[in-house]
Amino acid sequence: MFVDTHVHLWDRRERDLGYGWLDGDGFPFGDLVAVRAPRFSVPELRAEGRLAGLTKVVHMNAAFGAADPVAETAWLQGLADETGWPNAAVVTCDLAADDVEEQLGRHAAHAVFRGVREMGPAEVFADPAFRRGYAALGQVAGLFFHTVGWRHCGLTLDLVRAIPEVTFVLDQAGMPPDRDPETFAAWSRMLRTLAAEPNTLCKVSSLGMAEPGWTPRSRRPWVLACVEAFGADRVFLGTNWPIERLYSGYGDVVSAYREALRDLTAPEQHAVLAGNAERALRI
Repeated sequence: MFVDTHVHLWDRRERDLGYGWLDGDGFPFGDLVAVRAPRFSVPELRAEGRLAGLTKVVHMNAAFGAADPVAETAWLQGLADETGWPNAAVVTCDLAADDVEEQLGRHAAHAVFRGVREMGPAEVFADPAFRRGYAALGQVAGLFFHTVGWRHCGLTLDLVRAIPEVTFVLDQAGMPPDRDPETFAAWSRMLRTLAAEPNTLCKVSSLGMAEPGWTPRSRRPWVLACVEAFGADRVFLGTNWPIERLYSGYGDVVSAYREALRDLTAPEQHAVLAGNAERALRI
């Protein structure tokens, strides 16, 4: 079994959603022509994941241009009702907005809602308005996802300690920007520091964006560092599909994860590949 906790679905015929990022040439990790399709939805994902043991999927917000961020959540709920996927959704919500409670309430009215992903810089963690919204996220049992970056580890510690009711998920393994030894050392220290807080988890995904020519061998230490820091019971995995199609096939990513985890016990492998995601995201 493999539970994919980082997929993006879209249908550009949905005019109230916004996918302008697919059109531009400013994506810093490659030419999006490889994924620039009018639709990438459940049938396409099932076709690509059918040989990888894919059983459940979690959608990460993708309609960044929507006038109403809840429109994407409503669309995803419709997909889930019709097809069974996605099993959960992590959504867009401005936690610093005056109407944050109302936004969160409308998101949480949809059964797929599980949390919020913030795409902006971590400096917002110190904003009192953001912290009010972050605390409100805890009232709807939502998880919070952010990549952080090791330079903002201190800000993150202050946030998770000040509002322990919210589970903070280190998103995309913290997005280490390169594969230099110095980066690995600083990034690993951040992992261990955040993992010491009981209300944190780690989602490993998107590793190909900083290493387009990756191999299973080159990826393995980065995956294992997350498991070693957080433990085999607090890490789950994602593919960032179909964006990572720029660098590999779906089965390549899942096979590399399984290879990276080969020395763990069978129960630990199951936990990282599926069980932890099922528990944390209630799917």
